[in-house]
Amino acid sequence: MAAERMKKVAGLLNCPVCYETYKKPKYLPCHHSYCEGCMEKLQTGPNIVCPECRETSAVPAGGVKELPNNFFINRLLDEVDLKRKVEGEDEAKCDLCVREGKAVVLCLDCVTFLCEYCHEFHKNMKEYQNHNVTQLVELQSKKKRVDIHPKAKSMLCADHDLEMNFFCETCDQLVCHYCTTNEHNGHVHNSVKKMANKHRKEMEKMIESVEEMINKLPKSRQRVVAAGEKITSQATEVDQQIDLYYDELHRQLQQQREELKKKLRELLTKKKKAISLQLEQIDFTEAQLLSVKELNDAVKNGSDQEALFMKKQVGDDVKRLTVSYGMLETEPVELSTMKFKKYKEIFPQYGQLFDDVALPGNCEVTGFPAQSLVSSKVGFTIITKDHNNERCSKGGSHIIAQAQSSSGGDVVPVEVKDNNDGSYSASFVTKQLVGEMKLSITIEGDHIKGSPYTIMVQRDYKIVKKPRKTANNSGNFNGPIGIAFGKDGVWAVADHNNCCVYIFDSQDRLIRKFGQPGAGNGQFQNPWGVSFDANNDLYVAENRNNRVQKFHVDGTYLLQFGHRGSGDGQLSGPTGVVVHNDKVFVAEINNRRVSLFHLGGQFSHFVGSGHLSNPRDVAVNANDQLLVADFNNHCIFRFTLDGTYVDKFGNGHLSNPDGITIDWSGFILVLENGNNRVSVFDKDGGVIHMFGSRGSAEGQFSNPHGIAVSPKNDVYVGDYGNKRVPIF
Repeated sequence: MAAERMKKVAGLLNCPVCYETYKKPKYLPCHHSYCEGCMEKLQTGPNIVCPECRETSAVPAGGVKELPNNFFINRLLDEVDLKRKVEGEDEAKCDLCVREGKAVVLCLDCVTFLCEYCHEFHKNMKEYQNHNVTQLVELQSKKKRVDIHPKAKSMLCADHDLEMNFFCETCDQLVCHYCTTNEHNGHVHNSVKKMANKHRKEMEKMIESVEEMINKLPKSRQRVVAAGEKITSQATEVDQQIDLYYDELHRQLQQQREELKKKLRELLTKKKKAISLQLEQIDFTEAQLLSVKELNDAVKNGSDQEALFMKKQVGDDVKRLTVSYGMLETEPVELSTMKFKKYKEIFPQYGQLFDDVALPGNCEVTGFPAQSLVSSKVGFTIITKDHNNERCSKGGSHIIAQAQSSSGGDVVPVEVKDNNDGSYSASFVTKQLVGEMKLSITIEGDHIKGSPYTIMVQRDYKIVKKPRKTANNSGNFNGPIGIAFGKDGVWAVADHNNCCVYIFDSQDRLIRKFGQPGAGNGQFQNPWGVSFDANNDLYVAENRNNRVQKFHVDGTYLLQFGHRGSGDGQLSGPTGVVVHNDKVFVAEINNRRVSLFHLGGQFSHFVGSGHLSNPRDVAVNANDQLLVADFNNHCIFRFTLDGTYVDKFGNGHLSNPDGITIDWSGFILVLENGNNRVSVFDKDGGVIHMFGSRGSAEGQFSNPHGIAVSPKNDVYVGDYGNKRVPIF
């Protein structure tokens, strides 16, 4: 294994300029290395042009010697030197004494050759008594095989000739002890041992983007190669069409045929050249990215000082290459867009070769909305562009457009009309689909720029007037107050006065009821808010028992947390509850705050203290913001999940907001106890619509409290006074 490794290493140790073993190897910014002396010969004025990649690099003010050392090659040189001495190819002399006597042993811990005198001194020192010392004769005779690597050399300060054992974070550089008390006095610095691991992790993070770009390039190359092959195939097909067509027109058209074929060859050459140049750019970028990754791999095996010394270089390279990658054209710059057009009439010119054909990657859509309402017509325009990114002057492109809900389902037909000027008018109807829809547009089987497009189809709340049905639980409701949906459309209702919870299926049929008045496990005193977690376990907030109980959906009691008080983990008058990810948010009327708990009941922190007056219900939006309905402040407060106040809305419009939920489009629905209605707000807090009024008729409410949105985007309201749950 060692011999094979040495063969591989030997090929890395010769300078590409002088072809001799490296002497003081230095790095250029392009990551190619040469001897310091060779670089001095390559220098022209203030610059060096790399002989391998032709990149021009500026020489530091102090000359070539100021360029970074290639510690990787230096370590390989040291490793080769060590192996040659171990194997007896070169004479090993003592590394410690000034006499440089003949070495007889090798300390594998110190990686140091020792003569007989220094060996005696070494083994009699307490510090070295447990070191592994091996006779060179045994190593050279192959009687003992060991894997030995030279120890990393310490880097010395150029100003003070002292070992650089510290790293200055303020200046982002290695420094010696003397530097920390002088030029870097007052800066943030620490020992390299402590800083190396931290910065190695930062370098690993930086290199992730390099690896991501490397991983993407093979696919880009495949697409470009495929495009080149398709261009060749298409050119062959066009060539055959030309032959077949012009063979029918006799000899007098031979000259024109040859002119067209010549133009085709030129067009093919141009396209292939563009593809070839693009592949060269991809390969060049990939080589640079791999070079940075290899440099980082070398840093992993280097010393702490080397890692810190190269950290800034790696960071700069990653930034530079990220910019280069961003400018790299990763989609094919040319496609098989050549066509041959035949003329039916007899003209001096009987055919024409043209490349004014839509290139899918350049074509785009204008006027496509980000959102629409259900059953609305969505119109937009497709603009076709050729390979020069210029608008096509003619129609005739084979465009296929399809719209479909992101969750699947039937494909919605899209009507496309050719305007014969390079543009196409298109439209489709959203039908009764609420949620995200995807619009796919392809030309000759390839997606155009930006396809598939996304549109959010939202409910038109302005048409809501009466409920489509009403759940009254056969007259058993006696104060439905909290509503929540779980998996598969299952939903729960907390009955405030019956001190129980009802569970319904997705068809609104009663499945079970559990709970009875009391303070024991599974008993309730005025249950209020309910919420399901991702496991379909139900959390119930009890207003009078000042706690939250957790149940399986079948009614099995699991745990409880909270008791009366105002301290951490205590509750007073809990009402609304919502589970979001791994947290349970509980609104407390008496403590004027929202308490956060983990799913297992462990207290986390408070939100809203000092802002809230009478929080009744809570919800979390898509931006991970906590929305709180404040009954007394007549508004909705917004906070970050860690408790930072964001803003509030609804002042002057809301009256005693008691319930809040968010639909699948992001609309905010607020149930107003004072106005006996539901107000609908957009994501920014602007009023869109209201429905409901005081009374007992359809579409009217009496002292409403709970509100929830089903998986089908229906709105369920806890109509407390009317003892029912209308469904809109």
